[in-house]
Amino acid sequence: MGAAVNSAPAISVVIPLFNKAAYVAEAIRSILDQSLDAHEIIVVDDGSTDGSAEIVKAMAAPKLKLVSQANSGVSVARNRGIDEASGDYIAFLDADDRYQPGYLAGIAGLISEFPEAGVYCSAYTSFWDDGTRLVRRMKSARPESAMLVSDFYRAWSKGTFTYTSAIVVRRSLLDDPALRFAPGQTLGEDHDLWLRLVERTTMAYLDAALVDYRKGVVGSATQSGLVLTILPCYQRLHDRLASGAIPSHLRRGARRLLASHLLNIARTHMGLGNLGQATAFVADRRAMANPVYFVRTLLALAGMRMRSRPRA
Repeated sequence: MGAAVNSAPAISVVIPLFNKAAYVAEAIRSILDQSLDAHEIIVVDDGSTDGSAEIVKAMAAPKLKLVSQANSGVSVARNRGIDEASGDYIAFLDADDRYQPGYLAGIAGLISEFPEAGVYCSAYTSFWDDGTRLVRRMKSARPESAMLVSDFYRAWSKGTFTYTSAIVVRRSLLDDPALRFAPGQTLGEDHDLWLRLVERTTMAYLDAALVDYRKGVVGSATQSGLVLTILPCYQRLHDRLASGAIPSHLRRGARRLLASHLLNIARTHMGLGNLGQATAFVADRRAMANPVYFVRTLLALAGMRMRSRPRA
């Protein structure tokens, strides 16, 4: 893992909370049980109606702060947490996820080893209530290794290796109003920020699954929402590519990631039997920027279309 930490960084953990009474205490306890103490824990209750806020109040833990607001969405809640935070680094833990005991120490090691970075993250584990667990990590990384991610776009286009609850950001970057979570979006609002951040700073990554991502939660947009059209964050990625705003060394990877998004949407439509819509996304010229995935999707679609033709 990362180098030993001489002076522990001040990491504030922000938890957006909306009707997660069944899980929020476990999320908070996972922070309190860290081998390295958090600078503070800020829970932003976004108008919960299921007693979630009362559970947080009853915990009365040191460094735990509850902030309440009218229901405004997860992006507004996270942004409010950023404004309330006093640490030099900010972590974002969803109220139904949890840290493994070494997560904050692992991030502190990354900060010590790669002080030039602005975003720090780890691998993670998706888990379900039936006991199923699936580790998500960077395929090309050596297990337990620490590294700088020179081209986040290219790495991300090959598969998910981190996510919001496993990410920590240098606070000074978030002082820029343009680098905040996009209000009013229920899917991709977090990706939107990560994409814009990696265009301005470097990401450091620890290939250890130190965060647990709870799957199958009823009412969660990320768990239940099918992506059937291009998400706003990827439309904005396209716009930045078109305008030349993305640094030159990242453009090829950004095009590849955008292609992967289009092809993923095509695959979703294929799974639903919407072959016309799937064809439209495969036919989008931008989808060709990930050639291997494009050919595989094109062949799969062609096979489905042949099988769907009525027999003579």
